This record gives sequence, C-alpha cells and structure tokens, in this order.
Amino acid sequence: MDYSNSDILWYVLFAANGKAEKIKPYLEAAAIEYFFPLYYKEIKIRDSERYRRVLYPLLRNLIFVKSSKDVLNPILTEVKLKLNISSDLYYRGLADKKIVIVPDHQMLNFIAVAGNEKEQVIYLSNDEVKLKKGAKVRIIGGAFEGVEGILLKIKGDRRLVVSIPSLFSVATAFIPSYYVQEIE
Repeated sequence: MDYSNSDILWYVLFAANGKAEKIKPYLEAAAIEYFFPLYYKEIKIRDSERYRRVLYPLLRNLIFVKSSKDVLNPILTEVKLKLNISSDLYYRGLADKKIVIVPDHQMLNFIAVAGNEKEQVIYLSNDEVKLKKGAKVRIIGGAFEGVEGILLKIKGDRRLVVSIPSLFSVATAFIPSYYVQEIE
C-alpha cells in the first residue's frame, strides 16, 4: 500500500533498552494517540509472604502511535535528540524493511485484547500460531465483545487470537463457546 505523509495511521515505533516508555510524555504533550500495552505482575514483597500487583510494559521496546508522518516526524526528531537515540524509531518489517503500519481494524482488536489488564493475555510469535487452521470469529459477549480474530486451541483451551502481521499475535483467556460467532 502506498500512503501519503498526511494520512493518519497506526505506526509501530521501536526504541531499544526500554526507551519506548520514555517516548510517552512527548506524545502526550503533542496530543498524539498512542498505545503502550501494560500487564499486571505479582511481585513478592521482600521479607514477607505477601504479594502486590505491579504494572509492567508488555512490549518494553514497542509503542503504537496513531498520527500522520508530518506531525510525528518533528516529535521523533526531538525524542531522538533528547533520549540520545541514533537509530530510526519507525519499526520496519524484517523481510521487506518497510515501515510497519497496522490497519485500524487490527489495531482496535489488538487494543481490545492487549489493553484489557483484567484478563490474562498470552503473547505469541507469529511462528507459534498457525492462523490458517482456525476459524475467523467474532466474540459476541463478555470482556472481549466485538473483537474479531481467529479461534484456536492453545494449551488445551479455546482462545481468540488477534494477529498483527510481521510482529506477533495475542491470545485471550479461555473463551466460552456461547460467546463465539463464526464469520466469513
């Protein structure tokens, strides 16, 4: 697909060594929409038998940004300068080296699954998921209502898999069959 610089799209930004989280304040100051998935992790309190839940970045080197390149490029130039980043921040596909752009419908499904901090989510590389074998479905109830993806059995349970090509897939927690509607 050929996109002009004025198109507002979902771009994937890559900043090594966990610097993706440090990009958030620059995006917020410019009122640019972004998604930085977080998850809860149980951490044992030192010298205690108790645990506490702490939010951690799920993909510490990736941040998803919805903007046009015209608006985003000057901000990324400033980010690179202030955070001492020398590489390009746009994530590029491994095969074709083109900037990865995530279509709106895929991004909305991904946000619905990965942004749900209350539900267990499993991250899988695209090599781990054989997407051609599953049925395309829409969830019609519960926490993931309206999300579309592929229904697969992972670890013995029915799970909805949402894939972002050339990056990874996410699988939800168990999905009861009465919430699943097959679509063509």
